[in-house]
Amino acid sequence: MGEHFWPAVYPGLIVGLLYGLSQRGFANALLGAIGGALGAALVSSLLFSIGLNEGLLSAGVLIATSLFIAFAVVALVRIIRSKLRH
Repeated sequence: MGEHFWPAVYPGLIVGLLYGLSQRGFANALLGAIGGALGAALVSSLLFSIGLNEGLLSAGVLIATSLFIAFAVVALVRIIRSKLRH
C-alpha cells in the first residue's frame, strides 16, 4: 500500500459515517463508517492497480462505492438483528 492509499480512504470513511448518522444511532454511524472505509479501500486498491487513481471520475466511483457498501453493511446488520429477535 502506497503513501496515497490512506488519504484516498478518508472520503469513503466520511461518506459512510454521514450515511450512518443519517440512519440515527451510534451503532449505525459506526457500521456506516466501517462500510464506507471498506468500500473505499477496495475501490482504491482496484483503481491504483489499473492506474486510474487520479481525477474526478475515480473520486466519484470511490464515493459512490463507499456509499453503497455503507448502505449494504447497515442494512445487512439490520436484517441480522431482526432475524435474531424472532
